[in-house]
Amino acid sequence: MKPPSPTQRIRSALPLSELFLWGQVRRAHGLRGHLLAESFSESPDRYDLSAFWIVQGEVALPKEVVFIAPHTSIKEKEKPLRWWRLRFRGVEDRNAAEKWVRTELYLPRSYLPPLQEGEFYYVEALGAQVVDENGTVRGVLKEIYLHSSYDFFIVENEKGEVFWIPAPFVRKLDRSSNPPILLVEGPEGLWDPSLAKGKPVK
Repeated sequence: MKPPSPTQRIRSALPLSELFLWGQVRRAHGLRGHLLAESFSESPDRYDLSAFWIVQGEVALPKEVVFIAPHTSIKEKEKPLRWWRLRFRGVEDRNAAEKWVRTELYLPRSYLPPLQEGEFYYVEALGAQVVDENGTVRGVLKEIYLHSSYDFFIVENEKGEVFWIPAPFVRKLDRSSNPPILLVEGPEGLWDPSLAKGKPVK
């Protein structure tokens, strides 16, 4: 799949506050400058993927994509469209591609369709500080695992303890804070790390 034809969107430097994290480059792929990226978006193919914004200092600059397509050779039971193969303009071989490994890929928040009051996109919540109904900080949201019954919000605290929080206990996201604050309300047993020994069975 080639990237969409050029749009009228202005491709200029943007502050991080005007962007959302679409995914991250995980490794180089092949010998011709391709990269394998993991998307964190619920619907990663919804957006114009002809460029990603790359953070450089206090702003992010657009980097043109000349090829991007879903990657289907990873034989794991992962969420659809999680993995993508892409190539940036000017990146022609594996050595050049290796320099982009671990690069975070951002898109403008203006790409996101509006939500109803109280709703939020998963990509907005990643990295949020997680607090319970008593205001106790429980950790940082590291990942959201999509499951057939309901999704799990994976939280890690400063001790390295991991908690799997079912989506029904997640109440709201306060975007006005930096980092955002994610409110979770539920029984105390939610915060028992012994319950998070592995991913739930689909």
